[in-house]
Amino acid sequence: MPKGHEKEVSKTPTSSVTESIKDTRDVSNVLLILDSIVIKTNPFGANISGENSYKRAERISAALHLVTNNVPEDEPLRATIRHKGLDLLSIILELRSGFHGAASEKGQAALAIIRELISLARLLAVSGFISAQNANAIAEAIDELGSLIIVSQRSTLAEQLTISRDQLIPPASQSIAFPKHERTAGIERVTAAKRTYQKDITQSSLQSSPISAQRSEMILGILKLRGMIGIRDISSNLPQYSEKMVQRELAGLVEGGKVRKIGSKRWSRYQLVQ
Repeated sequence: MPKGHEKEVSKTPTSSVTESIKDTRDVSNVLLILDSIVIKTNPFGANISGENSYKRAERISAALHLVTNNVPEDEPLRATIRHKGLDLLSIILELRSGFHGAASEKGQAALAIIRELISLARLLAVSGFISAQNANAIAEAIDELGSLIIVSQRSTLAEQLTISRDQLIPPASQSIAFPKHERTAGIERVTAAKRTYQKDITQSSLQSSPISAQRSEMILGILKLRGMIGIRDISSNLPQYSEKMVQRELAGLVEGGKVRKIGSKRWSRYQLVQ
């Protein structure tokens, strides 16, 4: 065998492994960049599902740009998959007013782009531009985004308008005034009830915070839509929280009698108590 050919054969696999390692390092670095600062600008308002979908799409688009860096510039797949990643960001941004009503058509358009991106990622692997492992990881992440959008179309977490209970209670000046003798006769009962109410409020404040209550409401909303599901399915719809945090909230909901736990350990499933 000629010496030059022998050198070429021995170099090819080493070069491929080196590029794979470099790609992995680059992906890790760019994710650190995305997480290095907290973005305060939020065009989604109370639309939590929209914000979560956009964050996922941002990471996916960044990964698509990274893995196509080594693809030749004249290869159609390179430009197509990058443009589709940017299109996905734009169309999800248009869902900031909600996922329901007229916006549901844009949600379907986002799902179409997602399905196309999965195919394009696979084609990159088939063409030998990226590894099958990287292609599967990207395809899985894109598919999970599609599942999140589907769930959001039926979720109250995808609404931008929120109404609090306090907004529906009239000011104190508009409360009904009772005759003096009724107020005197009932003052002892009112005082006792007030003490009980204040005690309950104090205990409730110690047990939960507004942030924890918000997490619990999100989990209850997901269970209402999905029925009996596992911890990973719940966590996938709440990417802003760790799985351990979601697990703690679930434990509190189970203890409070709002959620039923079925099974144990990793086979556990959760459902709303009817």
